[in-house]
Amino acid sequence: MPAKRTAKRTATKKTTAKTTAKSTSEPSVAGYFAEQPADKRALLEKLRALVAKGVPDATPTIKWGVPVYQRNGRNLCALAAFKDHVAINFFVAPSVLADPGKKLEGGKTNRLLKVRSAGDIDAATITRWLKAAAAANS
Repeated sequence: MPAKRTAKRTATKKTTAKTTAKSTSEPSVAGYFAEQPADKRALLEKLRALVAKGVPDATPTIKWGVPVYQRNGRNLCALAAFKDHVAINFFVAPSVLADPGKKLEGGKTNRLLKVRSAGDIDAATITRWLKAAAAANS
């Protein structure tokens, strides 16, 4: 019996060590994209390309478990995958983003565009919103 207890404790220690190593490692933006299902990853990649083109000096980092793009130390936007959609979240007041089509959702400090298919990605409008958000956060 004592040998089994020791083996069990050793196995528990190894499992705990693996879990601790994973939780303390720094998550990466590339890792976030890589772990998404192919359909959502494709949409996120399109949005990421628009961010890179629209605000080339924005730097990505992981905050709140998702990629957040910052400029001059201020949050500009975030990209995230959800069960039924992906989203780009702009960290600006609603008044900053012209939205005559009422495609954006959100509150007083941010606006969110839900993307369910590639057809929901209007590159010109999203680029305009990115530039407006960058200007507002300068």
